[in-house]
Amino acid sequence: MLKKIWCVVTMLVVSMVMSIVICACGNTDASQSIAASSNGTTKSGSLTCFSGNLQVTGSTALQPLAKNVAAAYQQQCSGANITVGGGGSSTGLKNAQDGSSQIGNSDIFANKSRYPDLVDHQVAAVAFSVIINENVTNVRNLTSQQLKRIYSGQATNWKEFGGPDLPIVAVSRPAGSGTRVTFEEYVLGQREKITGNPIANASGEVATTVNQTAGAISYIASDYARKNNLNVVTLDNVDETAANIENNSYKFWNIEHMYTKGAASGLAKAYIDYTKSPDTAPLRRKQGFLDISKISQAALKAKTPKNI
Repeated sequence: MLKKIWCVVTMLVVSMVMSIVICACGNTDASQSIAASSNGTTKSGSLTCFSGNLQVTGSTALQPLAKNVAAAYQQQCSGANITVGGGGSSTGLKNAQDGSSQIGNSDIFANKSRYPDLVDHQVAAVAFSVIINENVTNVRNLTSQQLKRIYSGQATNWKEFGGPDLPIVAVSRPAGSGTRVTFEEYVLGQREKITGNPIANASGEVATTVNQTAGAISYIASDYARKNNLNVVTLDNVDETAANIENNSYKFWNIEHMYTKGAASGLAKAYIDYTKSPDTAPLRRKQGFLDISKISQAALKAKTPKNI
């Protein structure tokens, strides 16, 4: 009888020890699971928090929106450190390809033969405007043909277009600028051909040069032009409005891209997703960007190279 009681006691003790071991293992697995999921926590339908560092460079047109979204993301996700710089679209593409930036912002599509590893993420649409110096009076509209004459050096005085007897100073962007490529592709229909003209590297420099140079003309992101009260002319008698961009009646606009080397993941993917999400729609509107979803398929196709 006593032997049976000891057997029962022994079995109970063994069971208790096994239960403790199993619970301990289970708790260890749970703690590991929690630690693994702490980086990638979804805070809302379109915001997933990741910690770490993220370098973003490229388009100066997209830079203000990229900065605002980065600030909003970091405010909600304290472990993220997102640095946004400019340099132009070509710089962003180069940096993304060589890995010096995790994201390269661009106003234009990447050339697949030059940047074979880059993956495109379309986040918004941006409009551009042609601006002129305040001394260029009586000029409120310019046609694509007139702009072609100006940026090929054939037209040299504003009186040719009903303006004052004032030399035309055509201010350009650098050759790698996405704004310039968009201007050449969809407004001029050819490369700029003038030489010796002033080159402005960023929006602020464009505005300063045009404002301080009598007879100057250039092109710039439309939102920047509005916010800085620059003198904007219509193109081919078409106003730069959301409706005219969405149906491509207004030609001087383009798709904004964020490129990654290979598929986006982690913080880069979370940031890109947040940039184009409904949560950041107020930031896009504030900076003058349009939602890609609102652009007609015909308009998007018109801005997409056939070899993409």
